[in-house]
Amino acid sequence: MRYLAYSTGIVLKAAGVLLALTAAIIWVSGRPNSRILFDTGAVCFAGGFLLKRASRLKKCFRCREKVERDAARCRHCGYDLPANAAKSLSEPFYK
Repeated sequence: MRYLAYSTGIVLKAAGVLLALTAAIIWVSGRPNSRILFDTGAVCFAGGFLLKRASRLKKCFRCREKVERDAARCRHCGYDLPANAAKSLSEPFYK
């Protein structure tokens, strides 16, 4: 179920961006009803963001596979995942 929420979140975020881009193009060309598309795009993007965040998954930095957000080690490649983003930025990219 987590993988379904993760992938649905990605699809909704992409749909939200595409709807907002379409609304911007329609607005620039001077046609009415671009506000409805923009609002729909914003709702889709927000829903996708919340679904992806609720899935509690993140990607491994080395193998790019999905792992639990609280995991200390990737189950696919064995990479030691940093506890937070600041720690990952302070580590060198090579070992």
